[in-house]
Amino acid sequence: MFTGLYIERKSFMHGLDPRSKLIWSMLVLAASIATQFNGIKGIPVFISTLMALSLSGLGTGVALLLIFNSLIFFLVSTIIWAGIYSSQGTVLLELGWLRVTDVGLLVALGKFFLIVNPIIAFVVFFASTKPYHLMWTLEKIKVPHKLALTFVIALSLLPSMVRVAGDVIDAQRARGLSLDKGSLVERIRKHIPIIVPLFSKMLTDVWDLSLVLATRAVGYGKRTYVLESNWKSSDTIFILVSLVFYGVITAWGMGLIQL
Repeated sequence: MFTGLYIERKSFMHGLDPRSKLIWSMLVLAASIATQFNGIKGIPVFISTLMALSLSGLGTGVALLLIFNSLIFFLVSTIIWAGIYSSQGTVLLELGWLRVTDVGLLVALGKFFLIVNPIIAFVVFFASTKPYHLMWTLEKIKVPHKLALTFVIALSLLPSMVRVAGDVIDAQRARGLSLDKGSLVERIRKHIPIIVPLFSKMLTDVWDLSLVLATRAVGYGKRTYVLESNWKSSDTIFILVSLVFYGVITAWGMGLIQL
């Protein structure tokens, strides 16, 4: 029914069982949480997510977009956390009100990885997992059917909503609407001609979708799956390597071991 964030490829990550990729994503999240106060310890996790992005075959365009947005977020994170920890550690840089210390920089880098690493991991997960198999995976881990269906549909509709929003903005600009001029209040007011048709389109799509789901008797009885994913030896090896790698980093980040 939907493709959503899924990108059709033949890659190592696409060939893995969705359950193993979900476990891997949660391990990345756990390691990122454990290393959030020391960015040096979060670097191996970041490198591993970039490797997974490469193994998913999503292309350099997606990688460059994520890295570019990550750099912008890193600058914001540095300014915020460097200010909070400006009185701790050795001063590395001082520009007017901005005072960056080694402690503040490590924390800023750790908080940066705390957000970026799981985002890249789940981008890889969703981009390499078909919505059909995603639904199957959620039900395998005992997520209620209706809740799993709602999540998959919302995730699948997200790209189409972005496209529709872009089309509405282009159409309104062609009619002379200027969104980047005026005060903040005026700019907010100018978005009303965008919000109204966007919501109208969304409601129409939701109504059509509800009819489709009703005709397919969704929500009545237990659902079965024709195509189920199989756990392979590659999944076992992938999970074992991930458990060792992220387990060591998590213990390192929590101070349980010294490397």
